[in-house]
Amino acid sequence: MTTTSTASRRYPSEFLSIPGVTFDVTIADPAQRIRSYLETYRNTSTKGTGFDDELMREKLEVVSAESSPDKTAAVFLLRAGQSLSNRLGNIHGGAVALIYDMCTTMSAAPLSRKGFWEFGGVSRNLSVTYIRPAKADRDILVECEVLHMGQRLVTIRGQMRDKESGALLSVAEHSKVSVVFEASNPKI
Repeated sequence: MTTTSTASRRYPSEFLSIPGVTFDVTIADPAQRIRSYLETYRNTSTKGTGFDDELMREKLEVVSAESSPDKTAAVFLLRAGQSLSNRLGNIHGGAVALIYDMCTTMSAAPLSRKGFWEFGGVSRNLSVTYIRPAKADRDILVECEVLHMGQRLVTIRGQMRDKESGALLSVAEHSKVSVVFEASNPKI
């Protein structure tokens, strides 16, 4: 049986310098902070290397975001298109989960600060309930609200609605864990 030290299971701090990994905590406006994160995806030189790249670069935009002591929430506009659809013309269920993963994570960005959730963390649980088909050729609103954020855990709720009809398409609950980054040991 192989054992791994706690330090070797943590992420090296060099990961924090990868474009699109952290939120810019110097931006005070909640919507602008999220837009800045999306722009980092759009402007990185490693285009097309991640599963989420097309979604983040081309399919999402921030409609609104707010953060107060009582509520932190964000609304995104999704223009899915055929690349996220199944053969029936609906957004694929796996793509819906990806959309929730990214949108709920970004909706927590206004609460991040230096040393606290600068990186959106990693998923612990993502539960999606599909109510109606989300048509890939329709504009979809993704509404997210942070329910609770602590030092290590966050829970965020999301829902998708057809923009034109207002019909509820799906709901999600996403729990995440903050990640500890440690300085790498320099090689001697």
